[in-house]
Amino acid sequence: MLNPNSRSLYTSALTPPPGMIFDEAIATTFSMDPALLLEAPVYLALMAADGQTDPDPLAVLEAIRRYAKRITVYVQRGRIQVPRIAKPTPLFGFLEEMVVEVTATGGGVFHPKVWAIRFVSPDQSSSMYRLVALTRNMTTDQSWDLSLQLEGTMTGRKSNANKPLAHFFKTLPDLAAGPTESGRVEQALRFADELHRVQWELPDGFDELTFSLPGRKGFDWEPPAANRMVVISPFCSDQALRTLTKSTRVVDALISRPESLSALKKETLDLFAQCLHLDDAAETEDGEEDDITGQPLATGLHAKVYLFEKGWDCEIVMGSANATDAALTARNNIEILVSLKGKRSKVGGIDELLGADGLGEYLVDFDRTREVEIDALRQAAEKSVETARSRISAAALSIECSPGSRDGLWALVLTGEIPPLEGIVRAAAWPITVTQDFAVDIVNSAAPGGIRLGEFSASSLTGLLAFALKTDHPDVTARFVLNLPVTGIPADRNAAILQTVISNQEGFLRYLLLLLGDEKVSGLDPGSGSGFARWLARLADGEDIPLLEELTRTYSRHPERLAEISGLVHDLSRGGQKTIIPEDFLNLWTVFESAIGRRDA
Repeated sequence: MLNPNSRSLYTSALTPPPGMIFDEAIATTFSMDPALLLEAPVYLALMAADGQTDPDPLAVLEAIRRYAKRITVYVQRGRIQVPRIAKPTPLFGFLEEMVVEVTATGGGVFHPKVWAIRFVSPDQSSSMYRLVALTRNMTTDQSWDLSLQLEGTMTGRKSNANKPLAHFFKTLPDLAAGPTESGRVEQALRFADELHRVQWELPDGFDELTFSLPGRKGFDWEPPAANRMVVISPFCSDQALRTLTKSTRVVDALISRPESLSALKKETLDLFAQCLHLDDAAETEDGEEDDITGQPLATGLHAKVYLFEKGWDCEIVMGSANATDAALTARNNIEILVSLKGKRSKVGGIDELLGADGLGEYLVDFDRTREVEIDALRQAAEKSVETARSRISAAALSIECSPGSRDGLWALVLTGEIPPLEGIVRAAAWPITVTQDFAVDIVNSAAPGGIRLGEFSASSLTGLLAFALKTDHPDVTARFVLNLPVTGIPADRNAAILQTVISNQEGFLRYLLLLLGDEKVSGLDPGSGSGFARWLARLADGEDIPLLEELTRTYSRHPERLAEISGLVHDLSRGGQKTIIPEDFLNLWTVFESAIGRRDA
């Protein structure tokens, strides 16, 4: 029962089951680190190559290009994080199409944390789904969290239990803050239809599974009548907790963060037999600091779990919803909850959860007599920075791109009105493909034609714009990214990104072999003495690489891959970079382009 010693890596959810390969995925999250999103396609490429070493830049490039159209992430607008890496990369430009920013109506936020992943057999004859319900966001946060992984196959009949899940995915495109690509809309509708018909394999000991969407008519969630209850929630409110306790005879424990418990009224705390929080040692673990900022990594409790007992039965309700008004009473947020029911004799219960083999050894009693010191200045600054974030996110901002003052450079201009930002002493913006050294003041730089962000190479052009807000309080700042609409991007932008990675003929040949799909030439370990390293040795000896044989084999077995090569040749031929492509290959390629044309005809 919620064993704290059982941990799983975030990327493990993407690992295909035996005999299956990754097909496509949809993820939802409140906040997101773009650097973590880049890891997903790279991890998939590693799994496909059965490699365990770090991929080289060409393998990274191919993975992102291959999977970018098949992974969609829906994230609350204004909650994309500035990447926590030392050196930005133009590869972030490929994320624009993967990320869909969304908003919730009624003053709430988009808060669900769930992955739906579709796997298929190599011959495409069968498929299956994996659903991962999380209590954490798509970030590098080190908090204590909980996840549930389910797998299932489609049947010919729709499951009534899956109706809330299908509704959730069907409505995702409707929440988009801006226009959504037709392919992404079709993907969401396809997932909704197929998930409606999935038969899930339940975890051992559980015999019933249900989904809920708090606040959504027909799919709402109400606390079940129970004899005992435990609430685990990092954020709490008095009204939501009082509502939860009304349907339960005995309220055993409230487990939260100390600062959240401190903000509750005494009469609310008194409803619970125990009020607990993680021991300081459990929260900080090894006390690591962030390599970029030097600040401690986020720690503490982030799991959201509601545990109920009635008779011999136990019910676990988990997901994205905190015990707050926005999630459970006013229900302004968009949330998703998953409920599992089983016999206590098989799955355990509250006593096991709070015992020494559960979370017991990591928990300490909350000191209810401790007086809370309220930092009014900090609270005011935090309110100012969140108000400013919301106003900038809601503003009708866009980016215009045009030729720069010098050849090879392009000017980016931020258009739209910057809203009033009370309490903010500095506000700056810059593309996430470059460092913050390029940040410009967006309050004092306003001009009739917009705010000039600077001039950049084509490979650094992007609509992903980072913002930094600073208040007069030294400890209260905010940094976030918006995926803004951009016009005027040159047609060779993606080609320029390619050319930053594929900078010579050697790189071109390596990347070409990746596209051809030679399993022995993965590019993941060019110095291993096998695969690509052997090809390089043959090149150095003056021996011709048998590209004709490779292209012929691909033409007969996987002709669709030649379309990718055609695009590669076209992209790398832009901007006077034809020297990257060996002349002998161009001569050979004209033969295959002619053959492809006849085949398609």
